[in-house]
Amino acid sequence: MNRTVVAILVTLVLTVASCQVGPRAEQEPGTKSASLLGTWELVSYKYGDQKEFADFPKDRRRIKIITETQAIWFEFPASTKEIQAGAGGAYSLVGDTYTESKDFAIGGMMGYLGKKHIFTVRVEGDRLTQSGALSDGLKIEEVWRRIK
Repeated sequence: MNRTVVAILVTLVLTVASCQVGPRAEQEPGTKSASLLGTWELVSYKYGDQKEFADFPKDRRRIKIITETQAIWFEFPASTKEIQAGAGGAYSLVGDTYTESKDFAIGGMMGYLGKKHIFTVRVEGDRLTQSGALSDGLKIEEVWRRIK
């Protein structure tokens, strides 16, 4: 990956992780939120009324980083590594209910700014399943693989 892109991404992640863009992530006593923490890559998805999971295209990458207080995702073509879409902000986790706030965005995600999106999450081994709906009602189900 181009060193400039890596430097920008590292700076962005560290800035997001160290500042309070929104309220701190909340968790129910005994919730194992630590299992969500880390870096994830999207491997498959179902959007809208799709009946079957589709593999995420091999020529693109969508990465999600979850810290103790913030979550950010970004997408780019594997060939150019130029970020084309992304969003992030604070999140809360109560039981298996994961609520993301979109406090910043790029690309086609600008319409989601200031909105909350509610999902059910499950972590099994190195897989994170996130299902629910975006604020505009679009149903999503995504499977992410932990990047080690």
